[in-house]
Amino acid sequence: MIRSIPNPPMDRDDVARFRCNLEKHLRGEFSADEKHQIEARQARAEANAKRIIANCGGKNPILGY
Repeated sequence: MIRSIPNPPMDRDDVARFRCNLEKHLRGEFSADEKHQIEARQARAEANAKRIIANCGGKNPILGY
C-alpha cells in the first residue's frame, strides 16, 4: 500500500521536475514513446477495473452499484 505523506521532503530538482511534467501534460507535448506508455498504462488500468468488477459480481466495490 502506498503511504500517504502529507509533506514529503522535496528539493529544488524534484519541484522543477514536477513543474516540467505538469507543463508537458497540460500542453499535451508527448513523444511517440511516451504516448505509447500512457496508452499501455490506461489499458492496464481498464483491464484491472473490469477484472475487479467481474470478481465483485458485476458491482463496482467503490461506488456500490
